[in-house]
Amino acid sequence: MNIITAQKHQELINTLKELKNIVEDMRSMSTDIILKWHNDEIECWLEFLESHEDKEELKSLEVEVGDRFFYKYNVRIEPINLDKKRLSLFEKFIHQLNDALQ
Repeated sequence: MNIITAQKHQELINTLKELKNIVEDMRSMSTDIILKWHNDEIECWLEFLESHEDKEELKSLEVEVGDRFFYKYNVRIEPINLDKKRLSLFEKFIHQLNDALQ
């Protein structure tokens, strides 16, 4: 097994939790359905990530998250200040995951 470091694993978990908190804050101010979808998927990703540390297993998460970012969640949602943070955290997670799998 080729395991990512404990530090990188925890950083990924922390970033996803932070992203989830931002999406939940946005949901309290917006009824946009995409926020519910996003929140539900983040919960699934977090559950998967918390129980997997093997690089080969996490590659599927990397593909799914990248796909969702570019084809589903890279849109603008009000309030804009939180949305900028949401997108920034989403990109940060993608970069962290890519780095962890190197």
